[in-house]
Amino acid sequence: GASVEAERAALEAQGKYYKQGEGPALEDLDDAWVGFFLWAETESGREIKCSMVGRDGYFETARVAIEMALTLRFDFDKLSFKGGVLTPTVSGGTHLIKRLVDSGIRFKMGDWHGQEDCNPPPF
Repeated sequence: GASVEAERAALEAQGKYYKQGEGPALEDLDDAWVGFFLWAETESGREIKCSMVGRDGYFETARVAIEMALTLRFDFDKLSFKGGVLTPTVSGGTHLIKRLVDSGIRFKMGDWHGQEDCNPPPF
């Protein structure tokens, strides 16, 4: 693969190397999407699959931050953990997941999304 320096030079030549606080135009992100396809196996051989499909990474980062803030504000009394150093998923649990799904992220437990679902969800 290319070195970090070569990747940076190629992106700069295309005008696509963004500095902190910069990013692509929103129109360039209309067909962008991100997907996570997870598979785990226990020592005893039990397997589980899970997948998530959302819009581009910029949009989904903001979505998770906002939905986590709303979860902490409106569902705090229902959360299992009230403090500590936790990831948003552990902290927000099913309350966060429900908010994310209600806002447009696609989750699938027990299997992966099919090819037909690998596109940006509507706004």
